Amino acid sequence: MCPLVSILMPVYNTAPYLREAMDSMLSQTFSDFELIVLNDCSPDNAEEILDTYDDPRIVRYKGEKNVGLSNVLNTGIDMSHGKYIARMDSDDISLPNRFQVQVDYLERHPEIDLVSAAMQLFGGRDEVWIREQDPEKVKINALFHSPVLHASSVWRKDAFEKHGLRFRQEMVPAEDYDLWTRALLEGLKLANLPDILYRYRLHPMQATLQTEKTSAKCHEVQIKYLKKALPSLSKKNIESFPKRLCPVFFANLKDGFFDKKLLAKRLYKMSNKRSLSLMRAVG
Repeated sequence: MCPLVSILMPVYNTAPYLREAMDSMLSQTFSDFELIVLNDCSPDNAEEILDTYDDPRIVRYKGEKNVGLSNVLNTGIDMSHGKYIARMDSDDISLPNRFQVQVDYLERHPEIDLVSAAMQLFGGRDEVWIREQDPEKVKINALFHSPVLHASSVWRKDAFEKHGLRFRQEMVPAEDYDLWTRALLEGLKLANLPDILYRYRLHPMQATLQTEKTSAKCHEVQIKYLKKALPSLSKKNIESFPKRLCPVFFANLKDGFFDKKLLAKRLYKMSNKRSLSLMRAVG
């Protein structure tokens, strides 16, 4: 019998934290899952740690060479049997009720294709990351940043597979942002829960530390999304984004991809913040 959820957990250079991540998965109150552990040729003692586990829900994969995060995640999707795909990083911790809450939400809301949850940061900064719950606001937020928290996300496998939506290695380290924007352009609905269900660890070996490459890739995603969401927007106005926001509003009046009132509120809020910053700078 196939599990309801297939959890993808890539492993690379996270041995000091791997056991905590594994234990947080295996102690979930929701138990109908397979945990697909994807060792992308990690040079540490990850295999020795994994050998200590004897749980039939664990499915292990070890590649012959390092292929990168997006490629190994796609391998996990190929291996999966669940109705839902879930993500988990091998250096983080999921709260015990995480999957119960997220699966219950998706079962109650068949119109939603993906849901992520709020994250509590630890290991250097004590703060909480929360994204917008309303799918229409998620679409708008994707203009400015990744609208979904990748590692705490759960999505319907068939909805993404129907449109050939997979991770793209060439978009690392913005591979998740790239995937979410392409999903939105296909009409999928993404949501976020305000519940803190995930603990996101900050540490020196972290793959998602901000770099110039991250910024460049995120900007590339933004421009591609903007072009496809608002095809009437001129090249000049695309290149001036996000410095000039009014053209986005007027293009959307014609193209209608975003909710007009919600977009107006978001752009107005951003414009006011910039005006205030400018006033402070010259004052």
